[in-house]
Amino acid sequence: MKKYIYTMVFGLILSACTKKEDTTIVISVLEDVTETNFIAKPNAETITGFFGFQDDLWHSVTFRYSRITSLTMNSRDVISIEKEHHLLGNELQRRRLVADFKKKSTSLLQAKKDSAVYRYSSIWLPLIEELKEVQKDSAPTEIYLFSDLRENTKFFSTYKATDMSLLTQKPVAVLNLFLRKSERVQSSNRIKVIVVYQPRTIAEDELFQKLKQLYVQLFSRIGISIEFTSKLNTRSL
Repeated sequence: MKKYIYTMVFGLILSACTKKEDTTIVISVLEDVTETNFIAKPNAETITGFFGFQDDLWHSVTFRYSRITSLTMNSRDVISIEKEHHLLGNELQRRRLVADFKKKSTSLLQAKKDSAVYRYSSIWLPLIEELKEVQKDSAPTEIYLFSDLRENTKFFSTYKATDMSLLTQKPVAVLNLFLRKSERVQSSNRIKVIVVYQPRTIAEDELFQKLKQLYVQLFSRIGISIEFTSKLNTRSL
């Protein structure tokens, strides 16, 4: 009888711990490399701090990284570390696996950037593609977009006076133009987009404020949370 009780109690503890450790988080970084002089750039120590291993060594994390260029579809690097049960796992071995995962993530973030000069910059469409990808899973996700949001594509360009005039005089028309490119994105309370950008001049700041307002309205309509910051602070998800 005692053996049965011990087995049942252990089973309940194991089940409860398993539910706790089912947490998986996704951290995605989209880095705009169409400009070489951005002040705010991905910092590996800060980004890997978002993995949350300081709070839970055993949970699962997926790290995604992609560079934004002139192309709509850019290559994406995706690496993951699977969850383990702390009652069944080896803590020393787990710490080694976590260290290796963080090292691989750092290598992706610090890989040498190409020296190409990009004539165009596609920001919105790669972001939409990333949203579609992360919506295939149910894990809590944060997408860090390092960019000045300066779209320069055929459907809209911040370098064209006519397009910027349209944004100022008929913002709803521009809003709908962008929304038509995001029709398959679903609203979600588990995804958050964080735009990271530090203007260097008053002119850059004024332009960014206009684009920021556009993105606020876009994500309000889409139903996904968005935040803006000039500098990331280390924190856990």
